[in-house]
Amino acid sequence: MSDTVLQVEDLSVHYDVRGGGLLNTRKRTLKAVQQVSFELRAGETLGVVGETGCGKSSLGRAVLQLVRPANGRVVWQGRDLCGLSDRELRPARKDLQVVFQDPLSSLNPRMTVGEIIAEPLRIHQPELSAAERTEKAAEMMTRVGLLPDLARRYPNEFSGGQCQRVSIARAMILEPRVIVCDEPVSALDVSIQAQICNLLRTLQRDTGIAMIFISHDLSIVRYMAHRVLVMYLGRLMELGSRERFFARPCHPYSQALLAAVPEPDPGRPVSQYADPLPGDVPSPLDPPSGCVFRTRCEHATPVCVSQQPALELAEDGHEVACHHWRRLGGHGAAT
Repeated sequence: MSDTVLQVEDLSVHYDVRGGGLLNTRKRTLKAVQQVSFELRAGETLGVVGETGCGKSSLGRAVLQLVRPANGRVVWQGRDLCGLSDRELRPARKDLQVVFQDPLSSLNPRMTVGEIIAEPLRIHQPELSAAERTEKAAEMMTRVGLLPDLARRYPNEFSGGQCQRVSIARAMILEPRVIVCDEPVSALDVSIQAQICNLLRTLQRDTGIAMIFISHDLSIVRYMAHRVLVMYLGRLMELGSRERFFARPCHPYSQALLAAVPEPDPGRPVSQYADPLPGDVPSPLDPPSGCVFRTRCEHATPVCVSQQPALELAEDGHEVACHHWRRLGGHGAAT
């Protein structure tokens, strides 16, 4: 997993938002992602975690150029994808695919699942005949655990787990090198979640594909990811190996996320479960000065108010954006 297939450098995503009401029409800028950098390696799964609204999905979509970044670079095979036209991006689309959160709404209800899976072939491999596309779609259905006989059915005839298998088959049929999985199992039952996660791991083992796996469920990220990227209010807080992150996280936010994971203990009174992360995430329209996490951090000092911490290299190759990580020592409790 040493070969870098994708480089993201200082990526920022901004949205223009207008105030509500007839009189309040002032345009404001929502900074969903701010100067995030990372590399993705061949055969690796990078888990992206954080609370709802922290910018995880915007980051994933900006990597794929489904939303255009305000600043930064996404380097694929030595070429910066940012700024390219849709026509210029088309050759890269077959190598950069996505699986969305809601498996049913991401599928065209007017197409059969066979047509849905084969559609990327019609666009990117027009030299194939209809019979060849149908054959390849049937083979891919088998690989993802669907009977080829179901190809003529429509998405509304399938369960949520089956629809997600269709989405994965559609994403994988072009044999891409990178796939972004945006909360791919959060809408599914627990038993189905395990099946889909195992399917993704099997496909990665067989093809060597690299994945960006976005999730708020740390237990799933621990199972799926090789490295973990933590986001808060659009900024990168911590980036490092799965083993190091779950054993000794450096950033206070990472430590709070891990402390919030419930541990089954029938003998422990509810009153003994303290809230490890009080308060709400500030509005991205009006983020705090300095460190964006400071309003919820018990270790905040005046320097956290005045200065945004730079991303520094900690022990074991970890990167962390915190003024006090050395003093805190990154000794989070293992989970």
